[in-house]
Amino acid sequence: MAETLGSKAAKGAIWATIDRFGYLGLQFFVNLILARLLMPDDFGAVGMLLIFIAVSNVLVDSGFGSALVQKKTPTQTDYSTVLYWNISFSVLLYAVLFVLSPLIADFFKYPILRPVLQVYGIVLITNGVSSILLARLRKQLAFKQIAISDLSAYMIASCMGTYLAYHGYGVWSLVGLQIAYGVILIGMLWSVSRWRPSLEFSKESLRQLFGFGGYIMAASILQEACKNLQGIIIGKKFSATQMGYYSQAAKLEQVSSTSLPQVIVQVMYPVYSAIQDDAERLVSVLRMNIRVISFVAFPIVSILIIAANPIIIGLYGEKWLPSVPYFQVLCVGGFFTCLQNINFYAVAAVGKSRALFRWSFYKWGFLLVALLVGAIFGMYGILWGMVLSNINIYLVNAYLTAKYVELTFAQQILTLLPVAGVCGSAVMISLLITAVGFHFTVAVATFMIVYFGLSILLRLRALRDAIALCRRLMNRR
Repeated sequence: MAETLGSKAAKGAIWATIDRFGYLGLQFFVNLILARLLMPDDFGAVGMLLIFIAVSNVLVDSGFGSALVQKKTPTQTDYSTVLYWNISFSVLLYAVLFVLSPLIADFFKYPILRPVLQVYGIVLITNGVSSILLARLRKQLAFKQIAISDLSAYMIASCMGTYLAYHGYGVWSLVGLQIAYGVILIGMLWSVSRWRPSLEFSKESLRQLFGFGGYIMAASILQEACKNLQGIIIGKKFSATQMGYYSQAAKLEQVSSTSLPQVIVQVMYPVYSAIQDDAERLVSVLRMNIRVISFVAFPIVSILIIAANPIIIGLYGEKWLPSVPYFQVLCVGGFFTCLQNINFYAVAAVGKSRALFRWSFYKWGFLLVALLVGAIFGMYGILWGMVLSNINIYLVNAYLTAKYVELTFAQQILTLLPVAGVCGSAVMISLLITAVGFHFTVAVATFMIVYFGLSILLRLRALRDAIALCRRLMNRR
């Protein structure tokens, strides 16, 4: 069983990596084009509405997607029941947002938000359908089918969004892109999964799945509400333009801090669930994942901080220059963001969703306080409040992993310390190079030489793990 599971996980990792980085590459490329065609307030308008869409999406899913993956043997009745629930509830929530849209536009004193939300809300319905199809394929570790569907759908939708932006449709090009992506993705997933729901709805199935997924849903609502609360604060206290600068900086930061961790978590969550009864093996897999993530993500985040100014100007143009300091502050939090979900899903995999729910009140309450206090000090206060929250979330998730998965906090720190030390040394030397007036390319080259030189010299286990993982994936047929 172990070999079969390992083989499936390795193949899944390859396709999940192709999917994630292919999607990010397409998104990054399209965002470059749209950033030059659109204005910051176009991005800001969509950013203000993210909290309403994000929370509604969580309510639609209700944690059932995670519950289906976590359940060892979900039935046809389970999948069909959740699909019908998602469709019905998503339509209801869309109607609620449609009715509330005038009040939301009045709150921000930005009239265009009313029609934008009334149209943008359609993504709730498309996401409600696609989430079940994705859960079923993930349960089967069918990441190849997911990757092909996801990339194809986004590629087609991006062409449509770019066409609209080029012809002067402004914020509607961003809305059109998301709706088109959702509709096309459903068609693709429906085709490759070859699954059809049966005409049955089981209240008992819904109740059992909600027993696990309900806590995930509640925790996710708090998470999404607080994570996107800055959109309300910035949009209300500042302007759509400031929100646009922030959203662009956040998008670029997330590429480095969440891309690789999301790939690993997406592949490993079903594996964590499958080996949840083997504590020693689960701890070993978790430590390996932490080493690989930190070894890859830490230097990427560091380089982005060092070369933020030329990167922003080169990619997006001079009009996005105010995003640079926002981006650098967010990247500091990225060191902790990249490690959060590894712990979160390890705890979820062993069935402790209730504990995740209880602690979510503290985690997201902390973020709420940090944002509200930070807002007193302006945009930078908000940004540093988010950094403190990222640190706090990592510490809480690490504590829960120590309690329920038996990977102690001391073990996690010892796992991270070698990579953090090498990366910190490389950053300090690179900053000295920059301070004496050398070009940023020299500083980046110096960082890479020092980082990989010390890793080889000190024989970091993280380097060996990363190389071994790459070799296994490349050699796997």
